[in-house]
Amino acid sequence: MCDSILRQNMYRADARLTAGFLVVSAALCSAQTNVNPRALLEDVASSKLGARAWRAEGFETDELTGEGMNLRTETAFKAVFRDPSHMRWETTGDNRTLAVCDGADHWAYSEPGTGFYRTPVEVSPCTSQLPALEGLLGSLVSATVVSVDHVPFEGVPRDCEIVRAEYRIPAPKSNSTTAGTTIIRTACVEPARKLILRDRTESWATGSNTRFTRTIAFTSYERDVEIPETAFRFEVPTGTFLDPGPQIGDGESGVADGTYRIGGGVSRPELIQKVEPSWTEEARHAGISGLVLVSLTVDSEGSPRNLAVARGLGYGLDEEALKAVRQWQFHPGLKDGVPVAVGNLTVAVSFPGT
Repeated sequence: MCDSILRQNMYRADARLTAGFLVVSAALCSAQTNVNPRALLEDVASSKLGARAWRAEGFETDELTGEGMNLRTETAFKAVFRDPSHMRWETTGDNRTLAVCDGADHWAYSEPGTGFYRTPVEVSPCTSQLPALEGLLGSLVSATVVSVDHVPFEGVPRDCEIVRAEYRIPAPKSNSTTAGTTIIRTACVEPARKLILRDRTESWATGSNTRFTRTIAFTSYERDVEIPETAFRFEVPTGTFLDPGPQIGDGESGVADGTYRIGGGVSRPELIQKVEPSWTEEARHAGISGLVLVSLTVDSEGSPRNLAVARGLGYGLDEEALKAVRQWQFHPGLKDGVPVAVGNLTVAVSFPGT
């Protein structure tokens, strides 16, 4: 095939074409012929599995198309990963999201929104939200090196091999599900460092015209790096509520004094006036930052009461958080349009790092 390409190029060349054109054609053919796509994918997967920790930045584009549907989002991301208990994933752009595993808890927050979530990491471990590199050979039907490309990476253009891989994932065994999934993955692989610089996956269920396409373009990717503990610190704006999840109680009232929980027709109070907390010199000198979580009830007048520190930082910051929250004012929660006291609330008070 490459001999044919070279002959065609020679026939088409005129006196103005230099020998360099033929050299480039020969190099391209050599790359397409000599590179084993399966071996290349295997090298990438093994290098990722062997990495102790990694840090990455780039851009993500998601597209969902089908009958009467054409959705597209573009975000920039920053990610670090050390193990399932230590991970950070942050996006900006069309969606702002933050997911952090700090060694004990899995935190999640997205905007627009007023709530964040916390789950123990043993219940909900963190996983890398980048394209799966460990499964590059699983369910693989075919792989072909189709061309060579040049992409910007770490501020300079990089050469990479374009590998087109097709995967077929069978449907789970059940009486009601018969369709499987087809995935076409087009990866721009830099062989020397065994890195995927750009990754595009297109997937659809058998018989469906709905397709999901995700493109990841890395601007930097480092393996086996030292990641400071501060990278796994979760921070949200002061006044953001912790979402307690589904509430299970005895009837509508959460406690004997008639205080309600959110849900079952009871709305969450809305913060309308807040005072930012003050730092202490002790905390500044120690370099302490993070979140203090304050539990509270918001009464039917919109005032906070029954304040307590649910998770503290020490160094005088817990007391400063309580002092600030006591001065806040809320629109009270409503039940059937009537203001009521709402308890079992937890709110974040942020002491951001520098």
